[in-house]
Amino acid sequence: MYNFTCKANYELHIRCENCMREASRIVSVPQVDDAPEDVEELLGSGLLANLRFKCSHCDSAIGRVFAVTR
Repeated sequence: MYNFTCKANYELHIRCENCMREASRIVSVPQVDDAPEDVEELLGSGLLANLRFKCSHCDSAIGRVFAVTR
């Protein structure tokens, strides 16, 4: 189990491209030197590129982030 200090939590609001249902997911950013400080930096970082999505309703793997809140 990893034990790291969390710098910030962001909530991703995701819409399934197949069934158009919405879901949300919490992303915790670890306390490291180059961690994103705000939503704009999070979107510009490579942190979201490695996240996977699977719709709980239709099992589609294609989702689009339409909002991010902190």
